[in-house]
Amino acid sequence: MTIEKKDDTFLATNIKGMMMTLLAHWNNEMDAARSGTEFADIRPADMRVFGQLRGRTVKLSEIHREMSFSRQAAQQAVERLAKQGMIQIDLAPGSKRDKIISITEKGQKWRSIAASQIRKIEQDCAHVIGDSGRETLRALLIELIKDSKN
Repeated sequence: MTIEKKDDTFLATNIKGMMMTLLAHWNNEMDAARSGTEFADIRPADMRVFGQLRGRTVKLSEIHREMSFSRQAAQQAVERLAKQGMIQIDLAPGSKRDKIISITEKGQKWRSIAASQIRKIEQDCAHVIGDSGRETLRALLIELIKDSKN
């Protein structure tokens, strides 16, 4: 089966693919910022799970749903993060199974470093598309995220 020219062109510049390219680039920058720090040994995939917490205390079941991970994969990442001292795992009140994930002091330290890196990424965006372009992009992404939850 051959791909049609119109599909070839579309696939080269589709929004999802371009976002994945940018995310990979930004994730590489974040990973580079971790090298040489006490956070260097944490797996990049585990850092993505940590980033998904965004400072919240959440149930493990919410993490795997939000990230479209299997419960087992999310649980393994959470356990590795707990071993690294980034998060704390407790049983959810009133539950014998569900776990609550919260960020430790070490995790908060990484959040400060990550915030600096994310500010740099956003400044780089503004350098290319301007401050108003960056804020328009942010507003559009918020709308897309809201719509995706419906």
